[in-house]
Amino acid sequence: MGPRSERLKRALEVTQVARRKRLLRVLGEIGLISDRPATREGALEFRSALEELGTAFVKLGQLLSSRPDLLPDVYIEELGKLTDEVAPVPFGEIEATIRRELGDAVFARIDPEPLAAASIAQIHPALLDDGREVVVKVRRPGVREQVEQDLDLLRTTASMAEKRSESARLLQLAPLAEEVETHMRAELDFREEASNAELVRRLVEGYDSLVVPRVIHPYVTEKVLVLERIHGEKVVDGHGLAKERAQELARDLFRAYVHQVAGEGVYHADPHRGNILLTPDGRLALLDFGLLGRLDDDTRTGIAQLLLAIAQNRADDAAALVLRLSGTTFDTDEPGFVQELRRKLPRYHWRPLSRIRAGEALADLQRLALKYRIKLPPSFALVGKTLSQADSIARTLDPELDPIELLDEDSMLLLLREAERRVEPTHLLSYLFTQVEPLLRLPQRVGQTIDRLESGTLKIGVAPTGLGELERVIRSAANRIGAAMIVVGLLIASALMARVNHTIAIVGFTLSFVLGLYMLWKIIRTPGEL
Repeated sequence: MGPRSERLKRALEVTQVARRKRLLRVLGEIGLISDRPATREGALEFRSALEELGTAFVKLGQLLSSRPDLLPDVYIEELGKLTDEVAPVPFGEIEATIRRELGDAVFARIDPEPLAAASIAQIHPALLDDGREVVVKVRRPGVREQVEQDLDLLRTTASMAEKRSESARLLQLAPLAEEVETHMRAELDFREEASNAELVRRLVEGYDSLVVPRVIHPYVTEKVLVLERIHGEKVVDGHGLAKERAQELARDLFRAYVHQVAGEGVYHADPHRGNILLTPDGRLALLDFGLLGRLDDDTRTGIAQLLLAIAQNRADDAAALVLRLSGTTFDTDEPGFVQELRRKLPRYHWRPLSRIRAGEALADLQRLALKYRIKLPPSFALVGKTLSQADSIARTLDPELDPIELLDEDSMLLLLREAERRVEPTHLLSYLFTQVEPLLRLPQRVGQTIDRLESGTLKIGVAPTGLGELERVIRSAANRIGAAMIVVGLLIASALMARVNHTIAIVGFTLSFVLGLYMLWKIIRTPGEL
């Protein structure tokens, strides 16, 4: 069976799941094809369908769970429960992959029972020849081909939806599909995950309460990754730690993630409960680095300043920073956004500590941005989800944790680190060059402009913007006028043909009736369009 046949087969499979799970109703509830109210039943069906469809669709759901600006709260809550657990591949296939990638004389023992089995890889405990305990992460056979099919299907569907639906463009389905593809390709290559693990390990070295497993070199390939084994349990309410130690762990965990996001611009982007373990010696182990968030320097600085503005209850500064990070158009209502932010921001202050959530403020900002037609960068959503997950685990250790207070306490340290980075010689010289160089060229440009003005060769171009709506109205009117002329022409021609051939006349009358009825239906259903 060729690649095209495989894609068609997969598309039919996805269609069958969509029909069985009644996903048309789901599309209406999330605002893509109608404005139906969101229901728990619809959210459950959506999560179930994504889990049934597998790897790429589970990743899509995980990314959507970080977008409270796009989906109703009930969907965000349900997608947060997405699981990526599947039946394990027979150990014989896994062992064959290990032998091909690493050779035969590496392990003294490999346990055939996996510690975990997900749609991309499964993990087996093992013992190296030198006696070190490790885990072996092995990519499932055939998963890359399956993911490539699903990514192609997602790209095509998103592109078609954006061409046909204003709602799809507002929800940014095509960029979302690109984001899924970026994350999936990174997770399929374990060499990149190994590099991510070593980077995060360096970033958390200053926190004695946190540990990251070592990458065991040279046993790193695209399909196999060997890591130090760290024993531990998931962080749950009955963790058994002393209160003071639990509070210390909670504060270190949350501060470490804020430092990664705001201070370094590189962060472990999936800190859910399965990826953070409480070790027997009372530390927190960070696991699974397939998803690493990265921010450019301007976005990192902007988000750091935004977190400080939220912590210090400075609404105008927070609004200005959001607008600086975002894309705006003529439809953007900036004054309305600023006014509502002034009203809502104080709600995070002088509240019981148990009701404050670190991700709550960023989620509210995402919703406000969509309401006032402000396009936030995709990284903003991932930062919000990461801090929310870290806050949730930290709060399990210390229910009285106040993340807003922690942000305020750390503000001076963040500012000092940023100042040090700015005055570092290489960075400072680079900044001065980029600022001074245009000024040095200014006299030459002024002279050229004056010369052209004197010679009458100065040209000024005006690029019209915001004409999309006018173009749509003109096209709609032209289409309706053209369709009406066709109907009239069919009626006249059919009336003339009635004297010659009754059959042709009836066909003409029928066609004109159907076309006219369709036009009337479109006019009633979608005024202004055809």
